[in-house]
Amino acid sequence: MNTSPAKKRVSVNKPTVGHLKSDGLAYEKDFYKWTRTQANLLKTQEFEKLDIKHLMEEIESLGNSEKRALESHIANLFLHLLKIEHQPSMRSKSWDNFVKNAKFQITKLLKANPSLKSKLSQLSEDAYFTARLNASSETGLDENVFPIACPWKISDLLSNFNAKA
Repeated sequence: MNTSPAKKRVSVNKPTVGHLKSDGLAYEKDFYKWTRTQANLLKTQEFEKLDIKHLMEEIESLGNSEKRALESHIANLFLHLLKIEHQPSMRSKSWDNFVKNAKFQITKLLKANPSLKSKLSQLSEDAYFTARLNASSETGLDENVFPIACPWKISDLLSNFNAKA
């Protein structure tokens, strides 16, 4: 039986993909602990111990999360613009502030993620579909009252936005 140091380094305590360090907790069991462990492994440059499969999934998920957040803010902007346009007598400071905040959040997200600008057209299309349905639900107006195609270009809505105004 050979018990050389080289063989001892390859032990059952070495982490495997999907596990945390040597305690055996899977990525699915304690996500917070897994993230802390992965961050520490990166900081200490112990790259061979990283859970590469799940790190890739999480990084992709982060990007998708930013995209979903942008679409959500655009949908909320369109929703309130539709409400203002189709129920002007109901217009309130709350709706105006919602529009201003949505523009601020969109601008902030685009500044932090400039590559999402290339996705604005498709995201706006999808967001308008959602906004139109939500506007119908929130106003009680028939869905057909609202234009099928989005009447605004997101770039136009953001071009003169000033958060300090």
